[in-house]
Amino acid sequence: MSLRIVMMIVFAGSFLFSQAQELTRKEKRALKKEIRTYKKDPAKWVRMQDNHKKEVADLEAEKAALEEELAELKRKNDELIAKIEELNMKYNNLLQSMPTTKLPDGTVYQVQMGYFQHLDLVSFNNKLKVVKAEEVDGAKRYVIGYFEDLMDAWQFASDIKQLGIDDAFVTKYIDGERDMKFDALKAIED
Repeated sequence: MSLRIVMMIVFAGSFLFSQAQELTRKEKRALKKEIRTYKKDPAKWVRMQDNHKKEVADLEAEKAALEEELAELKRKNDELIAKIEELNMKYNNLLQSMPTTKLPDGTVYQVQMGYFQHLDLVSFNNKLKVVKAEEVDGAKRYVIGYFEDLMDAWQFASDIKQLGIDDAFVTKYIDGERDMKFDALKAIED
């Protein structure tokens, strides 16, 4: 048996016995038995130490890989947080720019189109949030609301005519483009 191995065993034994002060009697016996085994076969003890060193090296490599992965995930998380903040800002801007029937705080002015006892346009409130001016040949045409049902649009145009806006009529848009050939009266008759 080489001197190096004997010294390792003695060192391990003294280390274990210094720790044994806190061990139970059963644990002490088990450690003594293990030391005797290693004294009989020092190569086994060296292999065990080599295995422990390899396990420690493998665990350290795994720890480093996991730390690297964690750093990458933190970076991606930071990017996602930044994107969420950007989307929240866009969302809030959209909310602020959406038309609404609610009046803002402070002094504002509205245009009253009439006062009628028998005309009721309340049923159209949710469709009338948009008033748009379209420039055509140096003049402007004004359109109000949008309707997915032709009869709803026809009824609203009829009610608007009662307000004295005799030029009111129904127009048709497909994907944001006006269909200049559309005739609401013909479409209703068909």
